[in-house]
Amino acid sequence: MKRCLWIFVFIFFITGCQSNENKDLKPPHPTITVDNQEISYAMGTYSWSENGKVVIADSASPAELVEKVKVNEVPSGKTILINFDYKPSSIEIGIWENNGVDLKRSNTHEFTLPEEEGEFIFVIHASWDEGDGIYAFRIKTINN
Repeated sequence: MKRCLWIFVFIFFITGCQSNENKDLKPPHPTITVDNQEISYAMGTYSWSENGKVVIADSASPAELVEKVKVNEVPSGKTILINFDYKPSSIEIGIWENNGVDLKRSNTHEFTLPEEEGEFIFVIHASWDEGDGIYAFRIKTINN
């Protein structure tokens, strides 16, 4: 019994003293804007490595990710701008439909919203040498 207690204390000590230095190891966060209005988004699945450390995080689907994210109301046909302080090597953008997304590469880091009114879930996939990240947001397009 005494031996089990010492094993428990040892395990508790080891797990309680582990470093949290990997908790902030994530891809850069974008600033997403339309007509100088910042768009709310959620970060999804990502992987990132720095200084010999690697973090891989899985997430829910984009539809589930944005359930608690503010719906951004924007005039249809406007241009969305995506800016990262640390520029990714590639950005792909698509609309989440029927539990999937068809991502298209964006060399300009911008895209035009659909002309029709409706609510859309957009997915951004950005890649760097250190890893990649998924970002999702909701837009409700309205006609002017």
